[in-house]
Amino acid sequence: MASSSHFVRLLLEAEERFIPLEISLELTHRCNFSCEHCYIPDHALADGIAPPRLLSLLEELAELGTLFITMTGGEVFARRDWHQIASRARELGFSLRLFSNGALIDESVADRVKALAAAVEVSLYSMKPEVFERITRQEGSLGRTLRGIELLRERGVEVKIKVPIMTHNLGQEREVLEYARRVGAGFASDPRILHRKDGDTEPTHLQVDQGDLICYYRDPSSEYVSPEECAAKPHREDGILCAAGIRLANITASGDVMACNVLPGSAGNVNRQPFREIWEGSPWFARLRSIRRRDLHVCGTCTKFSYCRRCFAQALVQGGDLLGPAPWSCQHAAAIEEAYQGDS
Repeated sequence: MASSSHFVRLLLEAEERFIPLEISLELTHRCNFSCEHCYIPDHALADGIAPPRLLSLLEELAELGTLFITMTGGEVFARRDWHQIASRARELGFSLRLFSNGALIDESVADRVKALAAAVEVSLYSMKPEVFERITRQEGSLGRTLRGIELLRERGVEVKIKVPIMTHNLGQEREVLEYARRVGAGFASDPRILHRKDGDTEPTHLQVDQGDLICYYRDPSSEYVSPEECAAKPHREDGILCAAGIRLANITASGDVMACNVLPGSAGNVNRQPFREIWEGSPWFARLRSIRRRDLHVCGTCTKFSYCRRCFAQALVQGGDLLGPAPWSCQHAAAIEEAYQGDS
């Protein structure tokens, strides 16, 4: 489609000119759930960016060319002034997406989200209360999450339901997909359970094993780019390897600017510097922008490279080398290859 090609060109231009096209903005670390796999290391931290600074930050981002804002947390609706911040984002013309667990969405919140013309993404781990609540560690949480989703859909709000696949809910995604179809929501599942953003690898013990990964990728509801599809596409040796720090960034609830939400290392803090100074002057971001496939120690010559979904954060935290292999990505690539060969 023409719109798709236009969007691809937009992404390429943002990468070439280092425009922060996409920003993930954490409004709070606080959350009403305490999910075992969550990447936030400390939900007790106070909100670190005052409302006036958040509003001025949005204006800075608009001037730099940002088009897409994702407001997240913690739980985005746990911040009392979320609507003031979101309203200003829409006034400035940003495409706005809200990440939520859905449980704090009542009639009033749903009405406000509808008026904002914002999209919402909700994590839904299972349709079984005992499975869902084992993950959230909150009794009654499934019912509240489903109610929040349905209030949004009753108002025609665009909703995407996401299923992070882990040992606790493996095999539950099919039932969640059927529910998403019933309520008219989008759907995505992902078996990548990552470390916390401070580098703590505790959540990764929830990753499914290799055999289960292969079964997951053989399911028609899972999505991946096949080795054959990748082989048919030209791959630029001098192309960027990840958009983090190049056309996207994450701003934590403490004000730290990270390349993404799980790659350790701060480029600066918006409470002490304008975002532009950080984006344009950070040595950390300059380092990330300089890396090409030829710089990688092992991955650059790997036959699975084009479909392995290699991640700088995984390489650094799990493998200890920013330029080295990411062990979990290697396992995914092997599972995808075997699943694809079995389906061919």
